[in-house]
This record gives sequence, structure tokens and C-alpha cells, in this order.
Amino acid sequence: MKRIKTCALALSAFMMLGALAGCDKDENNETTATEASESETQTTEETSAFVIEPEEIELDAALQQYANTFISNFAEQYLVSLDRATITPEECMDFARTHIKINDPSSVTYETKGDVTYETFTWEQAKKVVSKYIAIMMDNAYEDFEAPSGEYGDHPAGPFFEDGKIWYEAADGDEHNVVAVVDSIINNTDGTITLNFTVYEIDIDTFLGLDSEGLKAYYKKTSDEAKADSTLTAMKKGTALATIGQSGDYYLYTYQAG
Repeated sequence: MKRIKTCALALSAFMMLGALAGCDKDENNETTATEASESETQTTEETSAFVIEPEEIELDAALQQYANTFISNFAEQYLVSLDRATITPEECMDFARTHIKINDPSSVTYETKGDVTYETFTWEQAKKVVSKYIAIMMDNAYEDFEAPSGEYGDHPAGPFFEDGKIWYEAADGDEHNVVAVVDSIINNTDGTITLNFTVYEIDIDTFLGLDSEGLKAYYKKTSDEAKADSTLTAMKKGTALATIGQSGDYYLYTYQAG
């Protein structure tokens, strides 16, 4: 694997200050057991006063919608886990492909080469999706991908690269009637946040009848509203670790559901 790296993000810094307590010496220049114990206790008490504990972030309407939408971009792909530290260029393209097909299907084109029909989208678009949600710069990682052969065989169905585009053997038919609702967000005080969420399945008949505004209403739901909605069925619980950029946007570190 080459040319895949994590973006440098500006994170909030929390300074943990410790106080050092001095120790008196006895006439033999040795610290007595009592003095050492008292000094250790004092140091612990003074240091603990500066420890910032993780705390829950209040979810107002705007943050609830943003957090739900962010996590739903992963949940709607039926992901079980994702780790930015170990993700491969191929897995990044798999994520970009599904995201584009769900959220921007008009940008996917179908092309025939040899005996195979492929779905294609631009390399630039794929890079934007990956950097937007996972903060990974792909550089020229496409150089690791083979060109589409135009033949069926034992090779993977993609990703391939040719003519500035990512190619996959065409495959359609899946419905992504899934939404994630964030139950709580914890500020970890180290520049990261933990999002605890529930993945829901939207009733398929309801889902197929939704326009964009109707679907957006699901991204606005609070935890209590989602639990009370008869068109939603809870599928699984999950947690995600993310960081917040200077713009306020979230970028995923890890995702685990189910």
C-alpha cells in the first residue's frame, strides 16, 4: 500500500498541569517514610485538581441533525467496523463508491469494456468523499489499481483505474433504508469525541415513498423520537470515535456497530 496518509487536523489542546511537592531531608540527607507518604499524597491531590474529566455534550437540534447525518453516512453502508489507522486504498474506494451511489447517483456512469459493464466515477470525486468523512489524503493511490480488463474472471470486481476514473463491475439493486440516530456525544478532552448511536431500519414501504425532505426528517430525530417512531426498527448499537476540525466538521477515526 502506498500514497495514503492521514490529514493533519487542528485539535483542541488540553494542558494537564502537575504540581511537584518538595521533600524535606533529615539530617542524614534521607527522606523519611512519613515525609515521603505525605509528599506523595499532596502531589496526588494537587495533580488531580487539574484533571479534566470527559463530559457529555448537549445535543441541540442543529448538532443532533449534523451528528445523525454524519454517522448515517457510515451506517447506511451496513458497515460493521472501520478503522482509519488500518484502512486500505481499496477499502477507501469501496466506501466512496457506495457513498456516491447512494447520495449522488447521477454522477455514476455505466460503461462497457469487452464483455463487462462497469460503473464509473471520477478519481477526484472519490478523493473528496474520503477526505470529507475520514480525513485521508489519497494522493496517487490509484497507481496501485489495475486497469479494467473487460473480462470476467477470478480477480476482484474493483476498484480499477483508467482514464481518470474508478471502475467497478456494475452491481445494483440494494436498498439502503437505514438511518443512525446519535444517543449521546462524549467530549474525551483529548481532541476526540465518542458518538454513541443506534442504527435503525426505516420501513421499506415508507422509505420508498420518501422524497428528500421526508428523508431529512429522519436525520433530525432525537433518541427518544426515534424509539417512539413506528416506522423505525432498531437494528444495533454502535460507537464511533471522531475528531473535530477547525471548521467544526467531524472526521472519523473508528466506527463499530453490532
